[in-house]
Amino acid sequence: MASQHTGRICVAYRHHPFHGPRPLSQELVAGWLGLTQAQLSRIENGPPIRDLDKLIHWAQTLRVPAQHLWFDLPGQQRGIPQVNGVGNGLVVPDKTLLVVEWTPECTESLLEMVSDGGMTATPALAVRLAHEWLVREPPQIVEMQAGRHIGEGLIRKVNWRLEQLQHMDDFIGGYDLHKLVERELRATIYLLKEAAYREALGKRLLATIAELCQLAGWVAIDAGLSAAAERYYVSGIHAAHAADDTSLPGNLISWLSYLYSNADNPNEAVLLARTAYMGAEQRASATTKALFQQRIGWAYARAGEANQTKRALGQADQSYDQRNPADDPNWVYWLSRDEMEAMAARCYIELRMPKRAQPLLCNALDRYDESFAREVSFYMSWLAESYVQTGDIDEAAGQAKRALALSTRVNSARAKGRVEMLRRRLRPYQHVETVREFEELYRELEEG
Repeated sequence: MASQHTGRICVAYRHHPFHGPRPLSQELVAGWLGLTQAQLSRIENGPPIRDLDKLIHWAQTLRVPAQHLWFDLPGQQRGIPQVNGVGNGLVVPDKTLLVVEWTPECTESLLEMVSDGGMTATPALAVRLAHEWLVREPPQIVEMQAGRHIGEGLIRKVNWRLEQLQHMDDFIGGYDLHKLVERELRATIYLLKEAAYREALGKRLLATIAELCQLAGWVAIDAGLSAAAERYYVSGIHAAHAADDTSLPGNLISWLSYLYSNADNPNEAVLLARTAYMGAEQRASATTKALFQQRIGWAYARAGEANQTKRALGQADQSYDQRNPADDPNWVYWLSRDEMEAMAARCYIELRMPKRAQPLLCNALDRYDESFAREVSFYMSWLAESYVQTGDIDEAAGQAKRALALSTRVNSARAKGRVEMLRRRLRPYQHVETVREFEELYRELEEG
């Protein structure tokens, strides 16, 4: 992306592989900066901006390096993203991260990225990649001349296998499913590498690879492999961008936000969650918008921003009320009203508002089948935590025992991690009989 200084704010350009640089739309830039198109038009066509504090506020709010906001900040070395005015030491290269043209070499790089020896993802790199996705044209697929030709039938079979894996994840923990999903991802990338196909089929194959990257990232999180999950998500953003999908890159970016929220990187998490929503807002389905808005709410909750959290959750509810399942991509099939309520409850517990969370979790759990052992155990653990916050220790220990029993039925690091957290929370209450019963059961199951 290039920029041309105007004496006001700067006109940003994106590079088109055939026609050279062209200006970004005012709507996109305005949305990026939190302005209306009319406001941005007045800024660009009016007198030079002298309110440097406003420019700095935009940069610090969005946490975007100076080269992406088209002006320099006082004391900031271009190319070094800053956190609270201090550079984080990551020098951002001049070249873009997303490719202009997808070639066989890109497929080789994708295979490397999803392996242990691939690129090391970082919050700063993810933030740059997300904002680059907002302004870059998708690349053109190079039709491969070698290998056997593939057609619609094989693409349908690959997508059917993806759907089966997605539904297996409803019942199987990440420890058991991770290697299977990783093997499917590698096989599909190998198909992209070796086969010959029309450009349209190539894009569909890349979209499937992106969805597999998202699933691989999720099961890696569930297996306690956060570094691998980060790598899968970044790889998936590249594939989804190349597929010219309107909302799939945003889904992967929002998953990165979720990962960083849980890893105590709240600023990066908020930025990524907002970026995912802004990038897909115009063409995403109502259900997809609801998902992205809930991710914004979770990021704000982890950052301790109560008002922003409530606003995002309210917007998510409004979007979900307008949903039309016929408009939804396959990867959002799992988002139900119960999931919406459970996520909202988790946000309120993060904000230490347990009374607001408890009815939401109780209602959701009443409608959950215990065959979904991981989810039920997970949400029971949050309900137990809410009771710890309200001082209802007997109820907390009872819910903790049920969460513990269910967690043994599925091989999930997330479920087990939540039970271990509850054990720490309940340790000061060993004088309570139900807490001692929970501890005895924990030790019995651990030894068994």
